[in-house]
Amino acid sequence: MKKFLATAAALGLVAGLAATASALELKVDGRYQADGYWINQGLGAAGGGGVNPWDWSDPYTMATFNAAMGILGFDVVAGDDSKNDDWYWHTFRINPTLIINDKVRVAGDLRLVDDDTVWGTQDDSGDLSDGRNIRMRKLWLIYDSPIGKLEVGRRPAGAWMYDFVNSSSAADRIMWWFPMPENFKGYAFLQKTTEQDGYDANLSDDDSDYYEVAGGYTAEGINAWLGVAWGKNNLNDSIPVTGSSTDAYRVKGYGDFKISDTFMMLGEFDYKFGQTEFNDGRPDRDIDALAGIIAGVGSFGDLTATLGYAYISGQDTSGDQTAYDPNHGMGDDFEPLYILTGYSCNILNGDLGPNPVGTAVRTSGAHAIVALADFKASEDLTLHGGLGWGQADNTDWLRDSLRAGGAPVADIDDAYGWEVDLGLAYKLYQNLTYEVHFGWWAVGDFAELGAGVQTEDIYLLSHHLSMKF
Repeated sequence: MKKFLATAAALGLVAGLAATASALELKVDGRYQADGYWINQGLGAAGGGGVNPWDWSDPYTMATFNAAMGILGFDVVAGDDSKNDDWYWHTFRINPTLIINDKVRVAGDLRLVDDDTVWGTQDDSGDLSDGRNIRMRKLWLIYDSPIGKLEVGRRPAGAWMYDFVNSSSAADRIMWWFPMPENFKGYAFLQKTTEQDGYDANLSDDDSDYYEVAGGYTAEGINAWLGVAWGKNNLNDSIPVTGSSTDAYRVKGYGDFKISDTFMMLGEFDYKFGQTEFNDGRPDRDIDALAGIIAGVGSFGDLTATLGYAYISGQDTSGDQTAYDPNHGMGDDFEPLYILTGYSCNILNGDLGPNPVGTAVRTSGAHAIVALADFKASEDLTLHGGLGWGQADNTDWLRDSLRAGGAPVADIDDAYGWEVDLGLAYKLYQNLTYEVHFGWWAVGDFAELGAGVQTEDIYLLSHHLSMKF
């Protein structure tokens, strides 16, 4: 009898789980993309080196460049072997959403082949389970509760609403979307950026945390948001002499407005302020940095045109932190120009890491004007044109750094130069698209480093095969 009851209970449990599982719904979307690049003046772009706008065939340029890179802390040696870079890489992303019921779901971002997997790099081309390729980038729970929507886990993060200064990053958050009247939205979250107490009890307060609250109004033709945030970074506070603690605050806003049936405006800003306190008695270092963008978009039948201005503040010589973000600049997601803001070139968006021209540009900040046009020539073919111009916000830090290291430099010009882009996209079949891009960066006098070094223009040719599902 006991065996019968136990068997019946086990079967009932299995049947219950099966019934529950059958009620689940799995939705999946994603993208596979293969990219091929050629850059005439490369500096190991696929490995993060970016581009090389200097003429290393000139002995004076080589000597001056080597001295400057040593002063700035880059282990780069000029040489005649600086030729073109060409490579392929690919990525495969899957975004699953497991719907438990009408109130609960789990979302994720799974990378079967992660970013920058270069063809011919044999150490990551074999076993997909070795951690080099397959990994879950984001995974979080969403609960539409009676008191608002809750999101818990490693969810999408970034600067804010638009691609500008955003890098498709992830963050560990507990996020609450408030119940609000119609057309109003609001949220608050706490974010654990770095946890040290779980590894070392002596570092119970030496963590990095971030808190944000924002509200918005959304109606037909209007989408406006305002947010404030505070971050506390105590990662080095326990170090007696060289340690420090940082309090950083943010005020940020976003808006897009439909002016007419053919024209809209959008804008975003992110202002950072605060201070870093040092344990060795040095004066506090203030934080005062700004990023912003404004753009107009017009749609005229088959033609779409965009004109925009983007800005990130540069580093001055006050000793305060005034550069908006020397590491990421205008962000990985923001790519209106193929070279200056192109992911592979690593100039105004530095997600591939530090490199000579890109780090100097991002630390100096930027004023950039971009004009774009896309024309739908047919149902399957779209033509693209782009024109960009940029200059530094502040070059004094670079001049003073080089002079302090003994380099005989004059004032450094703020001109980044011009860029011209041409491209086309052709739909091969439903969600399968092939694109060709050509970019030309007429390098400005900023790259002369105040010492008259010879520069070379940068040319990029790339093609991209993408499949979305």
